[in-house]
Amino acid sequence: MFTVIQTDRGASDGVVEDAVFTESGLDIAFAKHELETEDGLIEACATADALLPAYAPLTARVLDHLPRCRIVAFMATGFNSVDMAAATERGIVVTNVPDYCTAEVADHALGFLLDLGRNITRLHDSVLAGAWDYAACGKPDRIGHQTLGIVGLGRIGSAVARRALAFGLTVKALDPYVDEVAMSALGVEKTGLDDVLACDFVSLHCSLTDETRLIIDAAALARMKPTAYFINTARGACVDTEALTRSLAADSIAGAALDVVDPEPPPTGHLLYSMPNVILTPHTAFMSRVSEKEVREKACREVVSALRGETPLYVCNPEVLERDGLRLSAPSSG
Repeated sequence: MFTVIQTDRGASDGVVEDAVFTESGLDIAFAKHELETEDGLIEACATADALLPAYAPLTARVLDHLPRCRIVAFMATGFNSVDMAAATERGIVVTNVPDYCTAEVADHALGFLLDLGRNITRLHDSVLAGAWDYAACGKPDRIGHQTLGIVGLGRIGSAVARRALAFGLTVKALDPYVDEVAMSALGVEKTGLDDVLACDFVSLHCSLTDETRLIIDAAALARMKPTAYFINTARGACVDTEALTRSLAADSIAGAALDVVDPEPPPTGHLLYSMPNVILTPHTAFMSRVSEKEVREKACREVVSALRGETPLYVCNPEVLERDGLRLSAPSSG
């Protein structure tokens, strides 16, 4: 029998997971926990053949206490909570589900853009406060006459670009891993950070790496126009939150819409909560009934592949596949 442990309970009721594991024909014991500490993970997961985490801290110390674990299959796009080098060294495959919420996040980002550009939330608040004044927030510019700068033109960034182009925006993008031909085919101009920051809307769609951490800092914000809006549905740690707050407070930029921040949530009483030119949502851009089911199914199928000794679809540390100590082909000790 194989043991599979979901380390972050979240909203999962286990029904989707049980269905995938039953369909696989493998003898799998599945358990759900809410594990937030190294010691808790070590105690609960010592005999696990596979883990299904989202945010659990899978440090080198934790991985040292998982002698049977073949795969860490993240039920998420991000996988920053695992020590990737340690997992690779120990022959553990790490996977994620990079494509389960592309449409949801792109829709959320474009919703932010339209809300900011048309003052929808601010006008709503004005009406609730007793004013019935169509010009309460000034005169917005026509959306289709403006420019959108995208940082990161992967799956989600590309989906945002297609939506924005449909609204008539001119789209420019920064992504060193996407060539000019591919961007041009999408209708996007490949450019540098300065040109992206000079756009009317700047939307962040990059992964969190050493290269992108704090890519939007005080210096970057200073290069944006005072009439520009900033949107983040990517990772909070890509942005210097305090620098952004200062820019908003000083009217150095016109406003921001944030689904992610760092830290998350902002501390009680933080200035972001009271700024009329800021829209906040609680890290929910990924969420829909379809995406929630899809991420659980796809992560569980990665586990099934690993337990069968097969290579999963979305391997985040492909170099592990060349290691002598790769655990995919190791027999279970259970």
